Amino acid sequence: MNSQGTKEGGFSLLEVLIAAVLLIIVFFGLAQLYAKGRNQMNYEEDRRKATAVAQARIDGIRSDYRYDMLPSLDGVDTTYVVDDRDFTVSQEITAGAPEPEATTVKLEVSWTAKVYGNDVERTLEVTTILGRGMP
Repeated sequence: MNSQGTKEGGFSLLEVLIAAVLLIIVFFGLAQLYAKGRNQMNYEEDRRKATAVAQARIDGIRSDYRYDMLPSLDGVDTTYVVDDRDFTVSQEITAGAPEPEATTVKLEVSWTAKVYGNDVERTLEVTTILGRGMP
């Protein structure tokens, strides 16, 4: 109340402190949501690049090797560099599977990603079947 007996408007210190704490809680919640969303976007971008690397390796196998040479590729690693990041492709070749005139090619693409400042190993597996009639 002022000297004329009326109550003055405004906020008490306690009300201001409570509002500030609530704003801080909301801010940190939004910051966490942003960080999680950004990490998910980075993960999806890395998976897209790893898929492109696997496709490039399969295309290379199809164009550079004859069908009867495929078993010699078993266990051979190849590294691709995409946007200054190494993507390593490991190959597992199974001749005569799932049938005698086919070969199963299983690729595992691995890379190191930064997640919340830590290095995390990521992998993507791709499997395809090549038939004897491949070029």
